[in-house]
Amino acid sequence: MERRVFLQMAGGCVAASACSSGVASPTDVGDVAAGNESALSVDSLSAIPGAPACIGRDAKGIYAMTLTCTHAGCDIGQTGTVSAQGLHCGCHGSAFDANGNVVNGPANAPLAHFAVSADASGALTIHTGMEVDPSTRLAVT
Repeated sequence: MERRVFLQMAGGCVAASACSSGVASPTDVGDVAAGNESALSVDSLSAIPGAPACIGRDAKGIYAMTLTCTHAGCDIGQTGTVSAQGLHCGCHGSAFDANGNVVNGPANAPLAHFAVSADASGALTIHTGMEVDPSTRLAVT
């Protein structure tokens, strides 16, 4: 193997592992406690500490999404920003609206949405192993 080819391959492996090292796949996380529904105001979106997921509330209800960027797998919660105005990945500049749709590349796929449930006291759980349609919302009582 030529030295140049070897160095290109090695560099690619290093770059890929630098972005994804330590980032858990959302489906590897399982169920995530996400606070109480009473604490979520309409038009809010916030990262869940210690999990590659965020929880939001809009006029239709409560929803959850992955924080794993669809471009290179970076954790937006660690490398970017999450707010009601949208999400920005600090690794390569991808931006998403508050519902996870791409508004600026290099990402070209939306963020995955997850099922959310609430118990009788309003405690929320994000089920990262259960992907749902982006329009799915948990009705707020």
